Amino acid sequence: MRITATVPDELGKAVKEETDNVSAFVAEALEEKLARERQQRARKKILELAGTEEFSEDVLETLQRERRESGRV
Repeated sequence: MRITATVPDELGKAVKEETDNVSAFVAEALEEKLARERQQRARKKILELAGTEEFSEDVLETLQRERRESGRV
C-alpha cells in the first residue's frame, strides 16, 4: 500500500542518511509504534480491571492475550 506522509526536513534527511530503503525503514518504525500503542492500551485496560473491587477473570485473560501478541509467552 502506498501512503504519503509529510515529515520535517531534518527528519527526512536523517532517515535518508540512515538507509537506502526509506519505505522499509518507515514500515518498521510504524510497526514498532503500533506495538507500543497496543501494549499501552492493554496495560491501561489491565490496570483498570485490577482497580475494581472484585477480581475479574478479564484481568488474567487480557494479560495473557497481551503477552501472546507481544511474543512474551
